[in-house]
Amino acid sequence: MKTLLLLLAVIFVGCVSTKPSDELIYTTGFDFSEYTENGFLITPEAYLGEYQSIGLITVTLWPKVVEEKGRQTASGGYVGGGWLIGDLNVEKAIDQLYTRADEMGADAITKFQIIGTERENGTIIVPGAKISGFAIKRTDIE
Repeated sequence: MKTLLLLLAVIFVGCVSTKPSDELIYTTGFDFSEYTENGFLITPEAYLGEYQSIGLITVTLWPKVVEEKGRQTASGGYVGGGWLIGDLNVEKAIDQLYTRADEMGADAITKFQIIGTERENGTIIVPGAKISGFAIKRTDIE
């Protein structure tokens, strides 16, 4: 019995072994020009001009999690199945941050930051994004 368990463990580990891969380059960036065209400022820096404090805003975004059903093979076994985590659309959360700030009467978000976060959902870990900033109304601009 121990031999069978050891053999199964070796087979399982062999199925999930590291494989060669090509070089990967990931570039992340966010375009604020849409907001700038509306006279709205988003910056990770402090605003050095005159302003009124409006409030702190935080938006936390979690992608959807859906169950993928397995399918039966011709031999009677099952393949596939499990949990699929959707794409993390950070631009959607930035839009929420902008909308909330605009509703509050702000025309800028300073100290803007994006922090990765995660939460447990049963047996899986779901990555998320926490976006925050300090909403202000600039008083030194026309």
